[in-house]
Amino acid sequence: MAESIKLAYFMAVKEGASYLGGLLVTDTSGIPLDFRYTEPITPTRLQSILYGKSLEPHLKEEVIQKTLLKELKTPPDLFILSATELAGGWSGDAKYPVLAVQKSQESPLGRVGEVFRAGPREVLIQLADGAAPLRAIFAASVDPAAQEQAVVKLVEAGYHMDLTEPLERVTAALQSLVVKEA
Repeated sequence: MAESIKLAYFMAVKEGASYLGGLLVTDTSGIPLDFRYTEPITPTRLQSILYGKSLEPHLKEEVIQKTLLKELKTPPDLFILSATELAGGWSGDAKYPVLAVQKSQESPLGRVGEVFRAGPREVLIQLADGAAPLRAIFAASVDPAAQEQAVVKLVEAGYHMDLTEPLERVTAALQSLVVKEA
């Protein structure tokens, strides 16, 4: 492998009335290369009223995500969210292929590295012998050619690491920040 693939895992959470986010960049072994986070952001009552239902997406995408991406020293190859974030209508920065990864309950596809296109934005990737394949769901902004390039990177990284586990680490890190402040 000529150059290491960098995977950025983004998570934004709401704790009480505050929002905070974290961005963990790993190599293909899952080793952290960079971690950035925001301090808790608590919208005022007036902001909550004026923004209405658009407050949470605005804070997560426009404030937290963009702030964290600006602070990164090296750009990631892939930007990975939780499936919940992506399903919420993610419309954030499209400089990097944006996708969600999750474990599936599907039957194994066959050989390691095999890919099955389950839909225009969804693929199943066999990463381990006999295991259920990984489900990758791409944001609407990711065109088919970029999806194919991203799948190649996911297969390469999947040989060395559990691609879903770093999101758990980001969540745990953010929760530790909230507990520490209490």
